[in-house]
Amino acid sequence: LQRWRATDNGLEALASLHNDTLLVLDELGQVDPNYAGDIAYLLANGAGKQRAGQSGAARARQTWRLLFLSAGEVGLAQHMLQAGKRARVGQELRLADIPADAGAGFGIFENLHGFESGAALSQHLVDAVGSNYGTPAVAFLEAATGSKHFGRLRDRLDVSSKQFMKTYLPPESSGQAHRICARFALIASAGEMASEFGITGWRAHEAEQAAGVCFNNWLDQQGGTGNRERAVILDHVKSFFEQHGDSRFAPFNTEHGKTINRVGFTRTVASGVMYYVLPNIFKNEVCAGYDSRTVTKMLVEAGWLEVGPDGKPQVRATLPVVGRTRCYIFLPEMWMA
Repeated sequence: LQRWRATDNGLEALASLHNDTLLVLDELGQVDPNYAGDIAYLLANGAGKQRAGQSGAARARQTWRLLFLSAGEVGLAQHMLQAGKRARVGQELRLADIPADAGAGFGIFENLHGFESGAALSQHLVDAVGSNYGTPAVAFLEAATGSKHFGRLRDRLDVSSKQFMKTYLPPESSGQAHRICARFALIASAGEMASEFGITGWRAHEAEQAAGVCFNNWLDQQGGTGNRERAVILDHVKSFFEQHGDSRFAPFNTEHGKTINRVGFTRTVASGVMYYVLPNIFKNEVCAGYDSRTVTKMLVEAGWLEVGPDGKPQVRATLPVVGRTRCYIFLPEMWMA
């Protein structure tokens, strides 16, 4: 068990030391939220920063290949928010967020196995793993690389992983869900092999089912199998209007005073409120942090933006004070999603 409380250089060294194994990091909240997202990229991408030596020539970078498991009271996105940063979809995919509560009333545990409380079972496990650790991993490696299994190891992993994904990955899932499911499939396959080798003492399919529960919990956290980036962008845009709708939009059809730091106008229609946003504000504020063309495409697909007769998302309209100009018109359908 290692700690998140380390510098970039320290975590690079830790990752390199755990090459081809598992790196377990505790207490995500201890890492500086300004750098948490970058560290998620660093660990998952398998290579340290490129640095120069004393002569100015490039030094050899540390590299690794591993799975890493993190624990903490907050998830990556929530932790980064403390520093005013928004987690990127790529960062959240590299550090998949899964709730620890098993939902059985015992915290992280589904079964107390005869202990009087979750705390008692937890203390028993702490004592047990403090005295016995490492042996199952060595036994697994010896069995997996032995002459009996090594020749067909790759094929076995391929077949069992595909079967896991066929069982647990819903049809028409996004590439992002596919990527996460493949990671759980690898873990499930290794767990089933370890049971077959007589290492775990678990029943057949128990490791697969446990990995399936974790993957389904991840899906629930994401709100479905769709493109996570699309959901994040739509949520970001809606948050802009939730935050500024009453203060920075001037009413369209009524007399109004001066609106401080105005970003557009509102117009009430039978189906709700329409928002008229000027192009520069749309690009620099509504789309802040994202490519405006990508945001526009997703907003049109979601039915949130009005499209003009020419098929363009910028529509000509006559606005108070501004006059005739192109703008982005957000439809009431935005609030129905």
